[in-house]
Amino acid sequence: MKKIVYIVLLLSLLSVSAVAQRISDGVSSRWWTIGAGMRVGFGSMMQKADVESDRTKGFDGAVDGVFNYYFHHRNTKLPFFGVRTGLSVGYKQNSISMPIDLTYKTVDSEGRSITYHVLADNVKETDRQMSLELPVMFAAWYKNIFANLGLRVGIPAVSRYEQKMGNHSVTATFDDYDVSLTDELVTGKISLDDTRMKAKLDAAGFNLCLALEGGYEFDFLGNRLSAGIYVDYGLVDNYKGNGAHFADADPSVIDPSTNTPASVVVNTLTDSYVSSVGIFDIGVRAVYSWRHPRKSASKSKGNSHGAKGRPWRPLM
Repeated sequence: MKKIVYIVLLLSLLSVSAVAQRISDGVSSRWWTIGAGMRVGFGSMMQKADVESDRTKGFDGAVDGVFNYYFHHRNTKLPFFGVRTGLSVGYKQNSISMPIDLTYKTVDSEGRSITYHVLADNVKETDRQMSLELPVMFAAWYKNIFANLGLRVGIPAVSRYEQKMGNHSVTATFDDYDVSLTDELVTGKISLDDTRMKAKLDAAGFNLCLALEGGYEFDFLGNRLSAGIYVDYGLVDNYKGNGAHFADADPSVIDPSTNTPASVVVNTLTDSYVSSVGIFDIGVRAVYSWRHPRKSASKSKGNSHGAKGRPWRPLM
């Protein structure tokens, strides 16, 4: 993955260097555009669990502020190159679900051997994240077709989870006496509050994605509208937790003692089973862009630059 990041950065630097050389030769002139748009797609946070699980296709979207810095040349047979950046507010959502069927042995404070059997027909965790995104991308435009390639950095601002649990039971079998108790206070039971939990998701980390955008643009309301697709592929692990540990599995039971009943501790699926989280998003994008202010060119006859002598320049 590091090699991919280095290659993208190198290509961006080489493209900027090449165009800068054209400027020094008097061939090109600098120009820029600003725009506002949005992205909508699916994929998002992809959890890798250490046990069998179901993972739904998530949803992601963003509101984009776009800034393009281009180098213009007069040879329309050549593509235009530049740099795309900006600032976005992104949203990602994804779910992971699985049944729980745990059996483990323990010894309580009185020295009694207990076999616990914990069941839940379905536990579903939905993770949601809102982040600030900063793209740094190499941009190319040719005959209304555009392509952007580079990196998209994401800084999580708000990360939350919601977990729901279906039908469940906790059965404790005292092995020395061959006696079983199910959902009793003394041996442990899952409380109603634990069947639906909402809280901050502490495991969400920094995002770094390889980003690709492409599409077509056209005149719209006096400016330019671009429409196309985007793909983001995560280059770093988005999970900063410690991975799965059977002792911390969801849920676990604290043994009863002489003076206190047992208690059930319910953790999130992420804390219990997820070892890594990757980003993969694919969807559609649209950006409306404005030309930057500039002086009009000469109005002399024979001017082929268009109305009012303003040279036409492509916008992203």
